[in-house]
Amino acid sequence: MIAFALEPLADDVSWSPDWRPENLNRPQHPDLMGSDFCVLFFNADVQLVIHGVDLSLRLAGVPVVDFALMLEYATRELETGSDIAVETTYQHVFSLSRGAKAVTLTTDYAPHVAELTWDELLELTARAKSEAVRLITAAHPELRDHEWLRETVGA
Repeated sequence: MIAFALEPLADDVSWSPDWRPENLNRPQHPDLMGSDFCVLFFNADVQLVIHGVDLSLRLAGVPVVDFALMLEYATRELETGSDIAVETTYQHVFSLSRGAKAVTLTTDYAPHVAELTWDELLELTARAKSEAVRLITAAHPELRDHEWLRETVGA
């Protein structure tokens, strides 16, 4: 069983319904760009427990889109390769190795080793993407029409 949840950080103002989804550091183009979603806004803690092995990422958080796209990239690379190390914007490293029957997952922040099936990794990746979009658009319904978010992460 895989327990997965993205838990928005209370101190991240971008989750607030009062926050306007724009980057004020870029007044000439304040609309959110892909890099804003991946680096600056919508940070969350990640609950990730794979068959009893806790690889949760707490306290510092990570942008939810960054986490989802990191998993998607790793999964895509493992379709043709057997090993990959991927890194979040905040430099948390996830190493995945695909064997004949299982995918092994380790991180640089937890001393544990988790194993999951290929189908479970595909499902986890899809869940991460859909949950990222769900949380963002629940906080800011106007972002349902954001072209980059819709096309890159999904809707």
